[in-house]
Amino acid sequence: MPRSAPSSAPPTSSVPSVGSGGSAVPRTPPRSTRRCWMPGAVALRLDDVGASSKRFEVYGRTRLPFGGWQLPFPGNFLFLKYLPPIKRWGPYGELTAQAWEQILLLLEATGARMTVAITAGWVERDGRVVPYPRKFPDAAALLSQAVRQGLVEPANHGWTHCVLKDRLFRPRAFRGNRPWHREFVDWVPASVHREHLARAQATLEDHFGVRVLTCVPPGNAFTRETVEAARDVGLCYLSSRDAARWGPAEGMVFVDDACVRVLHDRELVLAGPTALAAVLREVPGPFRTVRALAAERAS
Repeated sequence: MPRSAPSSAPPTSSVPSVGSGGSAVPRTPPRSTRRCWMPGAVALRLDDVGASSKRFEVYGRTRLPFGGWQLPFPGNFLFLKYLPPIKRWGPYGELTAQAWEQILLLLEATGARMTVAITAGWVERDGRVVPYPRKFPDAAALLSQAVRQGLVEPANHGWTHCVLKDRLFRPRAFRGNRPWHREFVDWVPASVHREHLARAQATLEDHFGVRVLTCVPPGNAFTRETVEAARDVGLCYLSSRDAARWGPAEGMVFVDDACVRVLHDRELVLAGPTALAAVLREVPGPFRTVRALAAERAS
């Protein structure tokens, strides 16, 4: 039985390591998992849209290079973790509607398509969760239009991206908080995995008016129970690093990151949305969505 994390630190866990591979899928979910091996990145995925981890996930470098050595450094001490180049992740801002306009123009101009992994609920500092369409209505409206145009595929990237229990997601004074920004780790009860996936699914499908079929677990962290819960709420594809780590699952197909060019919204926020143009030139043909890649490989 999975346990909740204590307030001091998360339990350690081990994840089985298996070879990477994508999955070939028909339009109707198969009775058992089918897999194929796909060299190279041919699908494009943008993670962390709508995730409040961009505000609250804060940690710094704890090793600094010196000659041929990596010297210990107190990069998580108080304010140090907020200062470049010590800062490793947040805080940074959400992609604005203006940024999305530029991103969508690039996709349209190049013929590329992209899976957008959306965390459906933004966690406020007090622990309240605000649905993405309500928190960022202008960006959400543009994405909805892009879905109707076939430019992007919305994917389920969880409800919170982080652990809500005891407000563990908040920054710490003397340490980083990255372990608490993985929503589906094994020390969070399976019932929470199921509830969060269902809430995210309902929010996204209600806003976009389409079936959401792809699950992208935050931080590549998930359990066998996460896979089962994802399937039960209507998700058919799971896109992640070592996606098939738990073995075959009836009704679920796996698309490994070896077959996907993965971006995080942080890259486009910091470098500007036009940085996407360089990524779109990395392959000779246009990128596909995760969903389209799976269907194409099955045909």
